[in-house]
Amino acid sequence: MKTRVYLGAAAAALIVGPAMADYEVSFNLDGPGWNSGGAGSVYVANLSGNLSSMFVDVQFTNDGGWTWAGDMHIGITDPNGNSLQFGGYDYDDGSPNAGDFPSSWDSSTSGVYSHGASLAPVLGGSGDWTFTFTDGYSSGAATDNWNGIVNMEGLTLVPAPGALALLGLAGLAGRRRRR
Repeated sequence: MKTRVYLGAAAAALIVGPAMADYEVSFNLDGPGWNSGGAGSVYVANLSGNLSSMFVDVQFTNDGGWTWAGDMHIGITDPNGNSLQFGGYDYDDGSPNAGDFPSSWDSSTSGVYSHGASLAPVLGGSGDWTFTFTDGYSSGAATDNWNGIVNMEGLTLVPAPGALALLGLAGLAGRRRRR
């Protein structure tokens, strides 16, 4: 079963923050509702830009399973329907493979893992972007989990239409007539 989370402008602004030029996705792969072999969490956000690289920072916890930190699979789909996948072990979502985690992630040891990667093909567009995080090992244990943040470089949050209207009204209210 997949968990689908839609990030509205207010929630996404809390994650992104007003001064950030890139978009961060916070994800959580643990507990009931997901297990190995491609089931996971799906996040959708209204973004704009060209995604050329990402930085992954994850806390991997092995609670007695045989899964490795590098078994985490990341799927990314842009608003035009173009996709790529990164990482995983034996799970393939059918998208072009953009790379894998370094060999230091081939470990069942719990801990913090970090990795930056350039992505090819470069995805781009303005609209709903979809990010999927799964256990990419078909025989992985449901006792293992990943919690972390992925910084998607080159993507920015598109303000909701209501927020744009409020900004426009604020501009009109602040305008003074010259004499």
